[in-house]
Amino acid sequence: MPGPLFSGSLIPSGIRTVYASFSGGADSLALLVSLAALREEGKWELRAVHFEHGIRGAESLADAEFCRDVCDKLGVPLQVVPLNVPDKVRPGEGTEAAARRLRQEAWQTILGETEKMPMAVALGHNADDRIESLFLRLMRGSNMSGLHALRAVREFDGIVWLRPLLVFSRVEIEAYLAGCGMNSFRTDSTNLENDYDRNRLRNVVLPALYREFPRARAGILTALRAIEEDVAALDNEAEQAFRLAVRPGGLELDSLAKMPPALLPRVLRLWLGGQIPDRHFIERLRDLLDAPDRAGSGRIPAENGEGFRWRNGLLRKADDEPAGPEDPDLWDYRKTPAVRFGRTVLRFRGAFSGGEMPSGSDAAVFDAETFPGRLRIAARQPGDAMTPFGSTYSVSLKKLFTDAHVSAAEQPLRPVVRDAAEPTEILWIPGVRRSSLYPLAADSGKPSRGLLFSSEPLVDVTAAVIGGPDGRILVCSRPAGTHMAGKWEFPGGKIEPEETPENCIRREIREELGMEIAVGPVLTVMEHDYGVKYVRVTFFLAVSDNAPAAKDGQEFRWVPSDGIGSVDFLDADRPVSEEIRKKSEKISAIYNKMRHENVKWLSKQP
Repeated sequence: MPGPLFSGSLIPSGIRTVYASFSGGADSLALLVSLAALREEGKWELRAVHFEHGIRGAESLADAEFCRDVCDKLGVPLQVVPLNVPDKVRPGEGTEAAARRLRQEAWQTILGETEKMPMAVALGHNADDRIESLFLRLMRGSNMSGLHALRAVREFDGIVWLRPLLVFSRVEIEAYLAGCGMNSFRTDSTNLENDYDRNRLRNVVLPALYREFPRARAGILTALRAIEEDVAALDNEAEQAFRLAVRPGGLELDSLAKMPPALLPRVLRLWLGGQIPDRHFIERLRDLLDAPDRAGSGRIPAENGEGFRWRNGLLRKADDEPAGPEDPDLWDYRKTPAVRFGRTVLRFRGAFSGGEMPSGSDAAVFDAETFPGRLRIAARQPGDAMTPFGSTYSVSLKKLFTDAHVSAAEQPLRPVVRDAAEPTEILWIPGVRRSSLYPLAADSGKPSRGLLFSSEPLVDVTAAVIGGPDGRILVCSRPAGTHMAGKWEFPGGKIEPEETPENCIRREIREELGMEIAVGPVLTVMEHDYGVKYVRVTFFLAVSDNAPAAKDGQEFRWVPSDGIGSVDFLDADRPVSEEIRKKSEKISAIYNKMRHENVKWLSKQP
């Protein structure tokens, strides 16, 4: 069998199945031949997929037959997928766009039926395809990431997409096949027609450019490499910005407003699972972020028809909005004693039966006999006003916030407590002032006269799900003398002011366990009310080859992912252990990828 054109190191370790897209053309033939030569070394299963578009009649059927013959000779299982493109073109959709859409839908079906995870899909794009895509996307007004859309390795929704031929030209690929004695391959006759933009660019525009500027091709490829480096840096910044902005239920508007414009579409793409938001939506969102007052709620339409909503300082997906008659802003405090709004936690403490009145704006007592049973928690609305306790005249909330030194950017994130039945009646602004409504009655003969409420800041912490060299996961016990001592947890700690979550988890693991870690993606974000504090925990995946050394006397152990459900975890960590158990193969693939990307760094750690 001929040797491979590229190295097997391009395929991440841990991959169990590789699908090769095989059209029968020179590029896909070189791709399949190389993968067939590498499969034993890589210890993964190789399968080929051929899409029969139904556009070119007998020629298209002959392509499929050619692919069957090649796969039989190479011993590669082949799946031929009929797409029947002409009958499935949507109104306003071109044939080329319809074919691309149908191929993507078919891949989702094929990959969804695969049992051997993790998997990769290999595509035959080459260096000339990169140049063509650059020009096409440049003319569409794409950003840097769009200009660099064809990447050698890209992961999306648990699937690794590979393009091993991006550094080779068509001439080099055909020379490789000739050296392998494989001079026969299929040529799509429609590639010679100049009805499509890519074909005109390939057959007319670029040849003319290269004739006039002989060094243009090499210069463009050099520029693409520079763009690739720039995009990698931007994507890294976007991942960090996303982790800071993401909240249960949406993205924090305040965080989005602070980030550089170049990061906004990239953060939205991470939030939407790889989907690219349309340009008009981004423009509308920027208008909202530039507005001095983002209080209240509203809707931002999108071209796909779903749109997005913003409410209480969060940008939410339209289909994530709570459904049914239950209003998400309503607080039945007797049933749910603690609720969170932004970074503020509100608590119902129960009956207040006399004694010293709470001082400060973080607590309030109201008359139990007349106080409403349900409250509404929402951001300040334009025109809101309240009569503060001890006063006889109404004051605008804007002035009350200003007097309390709450910035304009922070005001939409602060809760305002209202009577659910009378939303214009503002009862309390936690951390600012309470109103003159529902004061304690003068009669002190009743055993329970008041209802006590308090507010406190949300406690943001990080935790690391650390994978060791053998794939087991590190868990630690709570030290003696601490809250819930003896329970097990994923190690981490509280985020300090002005500290990023990534820097926090690195510092905490270094201080607690003497370990250095490579921090990966966010696994999940969990919230839990321990009564004494309300925490939001950002769980990062991380890898390390260091041995832990407990500095606070706690125990630690390495646990296989399939046995992690038996550990007696803290309440906030228990759902995460279940998620790890269910997604063990996907998490293992992420660990392998992280180790591949950080191999030099890991080797230097003591």
